[in-house]
Order: sequence, then C-alpha cells, then structure tokens
Amino acid sequence: MGLFANTIRNKFVNQISFDQIIRDFLAGNDIDTSTGDINASGNNALKFTAVFSCCRVLAETFATLPLMEYRKKKDGDREKTNDTGLYDILHNVANDEMSAFHFKEMGMYQINLGGNLVAKIKKNRGGDIKSLYPFEWQRVEIGRDRETENLFYKIDGREDKKFIRKEVFHLPGPSLNGVVGMSPIEYASQAIRLGLTYENFGVKFFKNGALPSGMFKHPSFLGDEAFKRLKEELKENWGGLRNAGVPLILEDGMEFSPFTMKLADAELLSSKKFQIEDVCRIYRVPLHLVQNLDRATNNNIEHQSLEFLMYTMLPWCKRWEDCINTQLLTKQQREAGYYFEANMSVLLRGDTKSMAEAFAIGRQWGWLSVNDIRRMLNMNPIPNGDIYLQPMNMIEAGTVVDDQTKAIVDEVHRLIEQARIK
Repeated sequence: MGLFANTIRNKFVNQISFDQIIRDFLAGNDIDTSTGDINASGNNALKFTAVFSCCRVLAETFATLPLMEYRKKKDGDREKTNDTGLYDILHNVANDEMSAFHFKEMGMYQINLGGNLVAKIKKNRGGDIKSLYPFEWQRVEIGRDRETENLFYKIDGREDKKFIRKEVFHLPGPSLNGVVGMSPIEYASQAIRLGLTYENFGVKFFKNGALPSGMFKHPSFLGDEAFKRLKEELKENWGGLRNAGVPLILEDGMEFSPFTMKLADAELLSSKKFQIEDVCRIYRVPLHLVQNLDRATNNNIEHQSLEFLMYTMLPWCKRWEDCINTQLLTKQQREAGYYFEANMSVLLRGDTKSMAEAFAIGRQWGWLSVNDIRRMLNMNPIPNGDIYLQPMNMIEAGTVVDDQTKAIVDEVHRLIEQARIK
C-alpha cells in the first residue's frame, strides 16, 4: 500500500493553500515572471473563459436537478419518501449557510477543478445526518494511514482537522484508482495554459498599442539620452488604447514607418477557437453551450443537447447517486429499499413542445395517466385522473373477447378462408 499511499499523498500535499492562491490572484502573481509561463491552477484556469463556461454549464445544470428519495416496495413499485431525513439536506438546505442548489453547484466546481468534493458530515445527538459542509479542494489533503490502511482527510495540513472516511462525504470525479479523482486542470494543463497565454497575449497586444506599431527611422545617430526621452514620451503619450489615433510629433528628421499585424493574420483568432474546442472536449460540453455557434444549426443543436444529457449529465448523475447511496445512507436503509435518484426530466421543462409530445404519447399508449402527468408538472391531481387508457385496436394476447367481437373475428377468418379456397 506504500506506493498507493504516496501517490495519493503527493497529489494533494503539495497543493498551494487557498489563502495563498487568493493573495497571488490579488497581487497578480499567478504568472511566473521568471519564465513568462501562466500558472494553470484551478482558480487561475477559470480566467480562461472556456474553462469558466464549461464549469458553469456543468455546475448549474446539475444543481437544477432535484435529488429525490425513493423506497422500493416488495412488489417492485416505488414511492417518494423523506424517511431518512436526507431529502431536506439534498433538496432544500445543505447546511445553515448554503442551500442544496449552491451545495451541488459548488460541488461540481470542486470536482471539475480539483477532481474531488469533500464535505464534513455533521450529525445530531441521535446519530442522524443534519448537514453537509464542503471544503475547498485546495485545502484538503487526501492520504491513507499506513497502519490502518484507511483513508484520511486533512484540512489545511492540521492534525486537529483530520477526518476519517465515515466523517466526510467524498465524491471523486473521474479516477484512475477509484478512490481519488483526477483534476482535469492538472491533466489538461498544457491546453489550458495555452488558452490563457492567448488571452494574456491579446491583453498585452492592445495594451501596448500594437495595432499602430511600426519602425522609427533616423537620418544619423540617436544618442542614449534622446533615445531614452523618445521611449518615455512614446509610452506616456502614444502607447495604449487611450492614445490610439493620436498623431506622432517627431524631431530631427525622424520618420515613422507603420506596419500592422492583424490578429486574424497571425491566426490568433483561429487558434483561440481551437483552444475553446479543446477545453470543451475535456469537459464533454457541446460548443453551442459556451456560445460558440460557428457551425451550429437548429438540427445539430437539438441532437447535441440530447447527447449532452445522455453522455455528459447522465454519468454525473450516476456518480452523485452512487456516492450518496453508499456514503450517506446506512446499510440498513439500503436493505430497506431506500435510494436517491436525480430527476433528469426537469431538463425538458424548457422544451414545451417535446414535453407535450412525450406526455401525449404516454397518455395515448396507456403508460401515463392524467394525474401522472399533472404530478410531473407540479399540479394537483384531479378526480378520476388515475385511469389508464388502452388503444381499442390492441388487446392483450390470449384475452377472451366478448361475443360480438368474437363474431366479427370469426367472420373475418371465414372470409379469409373462403378466399383462400377459391
């Protein structure tokens, strides 16, 4: 277990503290001045709009999904319950300071930046869970005790804030070992760093007034003092966007030969678009959801949205469901048939036409009643609304029909047989 423990420990123990990240951000020290490289850490990566947009889409989409508590009956049916007390935490209020929406939203940000969501489980005197308090992923060190071989979670490197597995709710993202999630920012740091470099270059490009840049020509020799004075005047009076278009005043026969380098000519725009696609590929988010509509049409947007639900959000829902069911529910509760499931049908609320067509099909073919549909729309049931319809032209195989129907069927068979003999 030594190698495994070291792998986990080395992954998190060297993380910069959350306070240090904030200080570096405010001081502008998130760029390595010695090499000019951009630090692609989690919080800094959010400055790249593609990363921010992808994380926001995933976080807000999942946070809108209600996590419902069910109990499976012996006959195979199920019913909505709130017997475990977890429904209020996961559907309404996660803790005294955070709604369930914000808890799920923050959790998705933590996973998509740091690879893991870790939340402290607080219980009442009776041993029931009463709240979940999440930690920022930068503050958490995940390791494995060498003696007990159990996972531990150390907050801010402090021994007095060291928790064991049953004291926290740990939801890992995609993982190579099944225990600790991988940070997408870490594994895709090159692509994200390149995107941040483009952003930083664009800022400096305009900040330095690169559009009207050119070359100065002097008929003879420009002394050090004159060169220094010219450089200072250019920076103060003609550099930057605020001085764009201001005419230059030159002395001593000096000439200015402008030359322009358009961003499109340098293929910067196309390169930036490629980096956006690269980030969307990492998070499996369709381009139209981050407002990249270059090749979008009504048809392919509809199919991409369905694929987003099937191949992106469904795995996320399953990941949350399994962790909730295995970590927050007791073994006795699971054996009693209790489980949580995310209701993805709410994502169809914005598509009224598709939702109405789905309800109409379900009603027509008998697997939805009026009250079933009204419950999905958060409407009260109506009298006689639990009746299920059955198409008149379809009957169950082997069903005994009435005499009139039987006579009609026999007559049809007689006519078919008569036609066959002729």
